[in-house]
Amino acid sequence: MKVIFSTSALMLLASTALAQSFNIANYPPVNAVPPVNSPQMTEWLKEINLADVPKLALHPGNPPAPCPQPATIPADQCWWTCQQCLGTDYDRCPNAGDWGITFDDGPTPNTIPLLATLKANNVKATFFVMGSNVVRNAPILKQEYDEGHHIASHTWSHFPLTSLSNEQIVAEVKWTEKAVFEITGLRMKYIRPPYGDIDNRVRDVITKLGYRVVDWTDDAADSKDFALNAKYTEATLAAGVNTMATHLTTWGANPANKGIITLEHDLYNVTVTFAKLLLDATKQAKLKPMTVAQCLGDNSPYQTGTTVPMIPGGGGNKPNGTNPDGPVVKSQGSRMSQTTGVAIASILAFAALVF
Repeated sequence: MKVIFSTSALMLLASTALAQSFNIANYPPVNAVPPVNSPQMTEWLKEINLADVPKLALHPGNPPAPCPQPATIPADQCWWTCQQCLGTDYDRCPNAGDWGITFDDGPTPNTIPLLATLKANNVKATFFVMGSNVVRNAPILKQEYDEGHHIASHTWSHFPLTSLSNEQIVAEVKWTEKAVFEITGLRMKYIRPPYGDIDNRVRDVITKLGYRVVDWTDDAADSKDFALNAKYTEATLAAGVNTMATHLTTWGANPANKGIITLEHDLYNVTVTFAKLLLDATKQAKLKPMTVAQCLGDNSPYQTGTTVPMIPGGGGNKPNGTNPDGPVVKSQGSRMSQTTGVAIASILAFAALVF
């Protein structure tokens, strides 16, 4: 008897083996800016020219800290936090009625019930993931991708990027990229800076790394749901949902408006409840929730140019068969262990067995 497996089943088995073999010990400490002098960072820095990055002063505060006097900020800094300067960032969908729905800071255990809510509502979203949470919740990240959601970067430690050196920004982006690639086989293309804190120096570094920056449409498009965790009551939750639902409904009803990009979080139980209530409250709104890549009309939402996972290190669909992480440094751990390689090979071999 010959056992026949579908391609999707084989890919699921292979990718599950990747996620299960993920080793957090190969990564920097969580919730801290990664060091810039590691062997892996040395390799990454060889691949990027930082010499022509704009020379702008680092911001000493921790946004959203009070901004300096406007007259003291260089006009060409284009600092979104304090100058409301959009630069080349995306802050809305180009087509009226499109709703780019996004969740920041995960994955966390609370992401699991959120995924169930999104599935029940037939909604696909963009998850801007933190590397520090990715390495602690690899199977949850894999579930996000397997269920058709769009994975994008929210850096490693959620530190405001205008406060970091160019090299530290590279570390924040690349370690997160490496973790997501190891788990999914895909290299992210979109990024949201923590707190939306970005200026032309940070934009230049991020652009050199192949990323597109996504903010959110306006202050009312920020759910501020994370704040409910500290001051939760049924009344505060209902008020927050009602405020945002009213804004979305009003926005969608105005044909002069383009589409909208919102900001929610998959951090806490209350933020997941907020998302469910918001979807229920906006069912009659003239808005269609979708991923940011979909609302921007991007059919290649990853730097690989495909949504098909690749076996790390195998060339696959990467341009010219290049390694998106640069040369693998053994002291930092390879992106695919020998155990994982054997597991995937065994899966593929087993599919061809004749009993």
